[in-house]
Amino acid sequence: MALHLEVVSANGPPALLAMAKALVGEYAAMPHIAGRWATPEADISALPAPYVLPAGILLVAHEDAEPIGCGALLAFAPGIGEIKRVYVRPQGRGRGVGEAVTRALINYAEQLGFDRVRLDTAPELLAARALYERLGFVAIPHYRDGLLPGTLCFERGVRGVQDGGAGAA
Repeated sequence: MALHLEVVSANGPPALLAMAKALVGEYAAMPHIAGRWATPEADISALPAPYVLPAGILLVAHEDAEPIGCGALLAFAPGIGEIKRVYVRPQGRGRGVGEAVTRALINYAEQLGFDRVRLDTAPELLAARALYERLGFVAIPHYRDGLLPGTLCFERGVRGVQDGGAGAA
């Protein structure tokens, strides 16, 4: 099966929005999210907002009609985008889905005029940390208020990232 990445929009296919909400809901239920996200139910209900053009984007990765991962990008500060909600279902892990989503988000960041992207992650997410470092992210101090102690923050420029071969549907 081929991996496809699709942008979720309010006017797009309802099934795609439903996939996004289901995936972000699974992400919100993960143990490392407890205490890190104050309003998950309300935020999931509001999707695709705030991850909509021109300030952001919400992606769903799927194989045929089976949703397998997601990720989002949002304007954070002038010239800086923030990558959020990167999640891959267990059956997609270790297969490059997270990398394809992250590379696509970096490419969209460049298209939206950002110079840099930032993200935060939980220290126990070793595969995510390795991915971010492999993609050229470097550790930075906490860049936003409200992060829990131990949260790891990363940043990189948006130029020089290829799409990793994932097709856009």
